[in-house]
Amino acid sequence: MAKGGVTVDQNVIVTAIESVAETLGTMALVLIHPEDPLALPEPPGADVTAAYDGHLDAIKAQVSGNHNLLEMSKRDFRAGYPDRAGAYLVEFLEKLMAEPGYTQNFSADSQGRLDFSLRDLREL
Repeated sequence: MAKGGVTVDQNVIVTAIESVAETLGTMALVLIHPEDPLALPEPPGADVTAAYDGHLDAIKAQVSGNHNLLEMSKRDFRAGYPDRAGAYLVEFLEKLMAEPGYTQNFSADSQGRLDFSLRDLREL
C-alpha cells in the first residue's frame, strides 16, 4: 500500500489513526441519549469534521490504492455515525496490516500502537 514504492511515514499514519480512534470513541459516548436511545445522531461541528478529515487526508497521502474506505469513513463521521465511520477504518487497517510490506514499513512499536487502535475501533 506504500505510494509508488516510496517508504511510508509510519508516524503520520499511526498518529492519525490514534487521533481518529480517540475522536470516534469520544463521539460515540457523547451520542448516547438516555432519554431517547432511538434518537438520530447529531452531526459533529465543522471544527471536529475538519480535524477528522485532515487526519484521513494525511493517511491518504501516505498510502496508494483505493481510498474508498477512508472516504466512506469521512462521510459517515460527518453524518454523525461514529460506529459506521469506525467500521470502515477497521476494514482499512485490516487491509493495511495484511499488506506484504507492512512489517517492513512499520516498526514493532508502530505495529503495536496500530493493533491497540484497531482494538479500540472494533469496540465502537
